[in-house]
Parts: sequence; C-alpha cells; structure tokens
Amino acid sequence: MDAKTRKFYDHHATFLAGRYATADLAKFHALLKKWLPSAGKVLEIGCGSGRDALYMASLGCSVTALDGSEKMASLTRKAFSLEGETGSRVFALSFPLPLGHALLSERFHAVVAVAVLMHVPESELFEFARQVEMLLGEKGLFICSFSSGERKNEKQRLFISRTPEEIRGLMETFGLRLRHQEETPDGLGREIKWHNLVFSR
Repeated sequence: MDAKTRKFYDHHATFLAGRYATADLAKFHALLKKWLPSAGKVLEIGCGSGRDALYMASLGCSVTALDGSEKMASLTRKAFSLEGETGSRVFALSFPLPLGHALLSERFHAVVAVAVLMHVPESELFEFARQVEMLLGEKGLFICSFSSGERKNEKQRLFISRTPEEIRGLMETFGLRLRHQEETPDGLGREIKWHNLVFSR
C-alpha cells in the first residue's frame, strides 16, 4: 500500500468501517462459504474493519488478518474482541511483506484479498503474486475480489484499473489455476462492478 492510500485509511477508518457495514455482501460471503475449507487456516490481506475476517472466523477458520493501515487493523482487533474471537490474529502490515518476514514461513489453506488489488502499485504487483503463491499450502486457494468502473472523486487513494484477464495471467505465471470467476454488482449501489476470482495450486 502506498503512503497516500495508507494515510487515507488511517484518517477515515471509522467512517469507512460504518460504510462497509452497510454493504450487501450476501453473494460474496456465499462464495467464501462455498470455497473456504472447514476449519482452514486463512490469511486475509487488507482486512479493513474486520468485516470479512469475522465472517470467515464464523465459518470455523483460523484467520490471520493484515492491513497496511494501523487504524484499520485496530478496528479489526476491536471487532474480534467484541465478538469474543480468540482464534485469529491481526497485524498492521502492508503486503507484499518485507523479505524475511516471519509470516512468509507459514502456509495457509487460503489467502483472501478483498478490494486490495486496485491499491497495489504496479511496481509491487509481481512480488504480491509471488508471495501469495509462496504462502499457499498444497491445494491452497487464492480468493480475490476487485472492482472495475469509474471512481469519481477518488484522488486520495491509489486506484489502478485491472481486468480479470490480467490477474489470471499473473497468477498463472506462478502456477495457480483459475477455478471460478463471477461478477457481482457493487454492494453499496455504486456504478462499479466486482470481479470475484478463485485460484488454486
């Protein structure tokens, strides 16, 4: 996450958490329920307010949640505490991780990145994909959701328009195979659409 985007999330964390809570996520959460292994070990990149991390924990997953914004990571910790979620971890870390970071030695049943790929600088995208593959265990899944469409008045965050074809090509470079692809409307009613992709080793 670039410094400008991190600053935006730090400054607007509480407002954004309230906004995220109103989004209609029925279809995306159904996708998570279908694909995530029961009691799986999951890494979420860009956990935001903890909304999806909590849902995955409710499915029995052990979640390690990362966010480049300290304020957003704090909201996830608070959400876990309020829900009595003790089997998960939260770290204020940007992804890709620094080389040699301890988390890179762990393996996960799934890596999940929701509304993250639009914020990854071009210079970091290859390393992002490389580390995702590195973190996946045998038959591990990478589940990502990213938007396309015009972002009006969004000059305080980095947004890069990426296509499903681009992300598929990138992940296939590292030996991951596309298993599922779907498009869903924006849960907040904006004129953008979301691409939900599931890859496996």
